[in-house]
Amino acid sequence: MTFSADTAGLYRFLAQQEAKVIAGAMSGLHDATDRLLADSRNEAPLKTGTLRMTAGKRVKNENGHIYGEVFYSATEEAGGVRFNYALRVHEMGEYKHPSTPGTRPKFLSRPLRTNERLYQRFVNDAIRRALR
Repeated sequence: MTFSADTAGLYRFLAQQEAKVIAGAMSGLHDATDRLLADSRNEAPLKTGTLRMTAGKRVKNENGHIYGEVFYSATEEAGGVRFNYALRVHEMGEYKHPSTPGTRPKFLSRPLRTNERLYQRFVNDAIRRALR
């Protein structure tokens, strides 16, 4: 006795579900990175506004590997040498005289750690919605 089954329909279904999961993850990562960008901008120094203006975010799908990033790209020149102002300000210790109340170093990593579960929930919820 032999048994055979046509699994083509199953494979099509699984491919559709995978596409939905990827679309949901992309949507959720857009929501999460938008929120992290807003949260971090609120904590970034504002003296000239350059740092906040150079902030951005990106969400990518590279061969099924989906990731999102928030970045600051302000650079300055001192003594003829160009340096990453955003990194310097992010990594410095306490601000002795912040130009704007509520600003602080670690303006990107602090909200990321504090709101990590919220950002994960954005992705999880978007995937669930995509699978409905």
